[in-house]
Amino acid sequence: MDSKAAAPDVRGDPAAPGATVPEPASYSTAALLAACERSRADGRHLDGAAQAEQVLATFGIAPGDEAQARELLSLHRLRLGDVEASVRHGLLALEYLVDTGELLRQSQLHCTLALAFHETGLHEPALRHVLGALAAARASGSRLAEFWALSRSSMVHVGTGDSPRALELGRQALALSNELDDAEARFAGLNNLGDTCLEFAVAQRVLGLDPAEALAEALDNVQQAAALANGQGHTFWETIARTNLANILIELGRYDEAREQVELSRSLATANGYRNLRLDNEVQLAEIVRSEGRIDEATAMMVAQLGSPFVEDDPARLTRLHRALVQMCKESGRFELALGHSEALHALTLRLTTQTAGLQSRMLINTLEIEHARHETERSQLEAQVLRIRAEKLDHQAHTDPLTMLPNRRALERQLPALMRRAKDRAQPLCAAMVDLDHFKRVNDAHGHATGDRVLAEMGTILTAAIRDSDLAVRLGGEEFLLVFGDATPGAATKACERLLEAVRSFTWDEIGPGLVCTVSIGLAVRNAGERTAHWLARADSALYQAKSAGRDRVAMAPQ
Repeated sequence: MDSKAAAPDVRGDPAAPGATVPEPASYSTAALLAACERSRADGRHLDGAAQAEQVLATFGIAPGDEAQARELLSLHRLRLGDVEASVRHGLLALEYLVDTGELLRQSQLHCTLALAFHETGLHEPALRHVLGALAAARASGSRLAEFWALSRSSMVHVGTGDSPRALELGRQALALSNELDDAEARFAGLNNLGDTCLEFAVAQRVLGLDPAEALAEALDNVQQAAALANGQGHTFWETIARTNLANILIELGRYDEAREQVELSRSLATANGYRNLRLDNEVQLAEIVRSEGRIDEATAMMVAQLGSPFVEDDPARLTRLHRALVQMCKESGRFELALGHSEALHALTLRLTTQTAGLQSRMLINTLEIEHARHETERSQLEAQVLRIRAEKLDHQAHTDPLTMLPNRRALERQLPALMRRAKDRAQPLCAAMVDLDHFKRVNDAHGHATGDRVLAEMGTILTAAIRDSDLAVRLGGEEFLLVFGDATPGAATKACERLLEAVRSFTWDEIGPGLVCTVSIGLAVRNAGERTAHWLARADSALYQAKSAGRDRVAMAPQ
């Protein structure tokens, strides 16, 4: 019996220990979520489900709160046997946790989903989720989360019939629990491995193999689990462990010891309201009586169990009872009764098969619908991203000169106001340099327009290399360019322009065209406070003509 799969729910029994009432509607979302978490820790799953659903009914709930509520509701619904709802809420919560990168919670939720799929026999998705749990746990660095992922993985492998792998994983989980200062992990590691060893032993016996070694390991682990639970004063753990211990002792044929453990477990279950465990104990007692040869008494005990109102809605328990009664009635020669129980077992199996198939189908459809919705969302996001990239590309093309790859006049109109505001806010000077290729018409005439285009393209590269991140280089048109120095003094701007002259002058232009030589002339103007942009750039343009008139290949500063 899984140490976390049968937590009691005492909400419906006011006299039961720890019984509570639902949280009032006036509670805040945070308080409800905290109460829901406490309900999880205490095993009050009806309370917890009601609290989580109250959070989900809140208008305008924050995405993080919704995910937490669904995460908790997934576990509560699983414990209440509603695996379909568990999967639905769990998958929705998992989407959020994956998007936000919360690895630890991802691992925990993967464990819940693995159990839900495992309980309905959907082994492939169960395996997928235990692998997800293990990967997220290791990525998060949480050894405790890794333990639970290994423990759940062991359980899922039992369901697939791979008992050797289940044992290996269970032993890994137990070894890891020994390194943790966590009593619950230690108990679960011992108890669950013991349960897995028992499953393996039963399978060996059916195959005609000796189960002694597996039973010895099972007994040792569960005895340690019972002692740990008793030492911790944790009655629920102890009840589970002693119930499992009785199963092992029955398999070993040690009926007196098994009866002692059943009586201890039944006493704890009765005192603490653990109804399902109490029913397990009654079945165990009947099996012990049967093993002692008192078939009629055992049969009566089993039949009494069938009459319990708490068994009617428990198909697994009904199946176990009818199967045992078929064998016992045969052993006592009551073949008509055996036939009746066999027919009841057949009808129950058929109903369970149909129900399970329908449930599996709905769970898979639900999973596919959620995955489809996620893919649709991702597709919409990708389409929006493609449109954004396309718009950015078009915007870039509209504001970029295709030959030089420098910003164009449109870009200047967009970016210059920001440079001017920044200079004003920082009380820094702003300098504009008009740059013009000297005798560019001669380049086109002597070497052709293709060579002229290559010269302009190289100028774009030279200008880009000459400016800083705070500057702006623009092709205005033809062979004319503009540099705006964002935070340079007139002296610094002049030196930058002189370096540009040298860069153009020393470039190996003859590699583009034999005998080709290129220079530039530059007109520099410092913007005056409050000066209109057009006037400022016109002064830089006038300075450019001064540089050309003075012989070209030089910088001229406009008067302020």
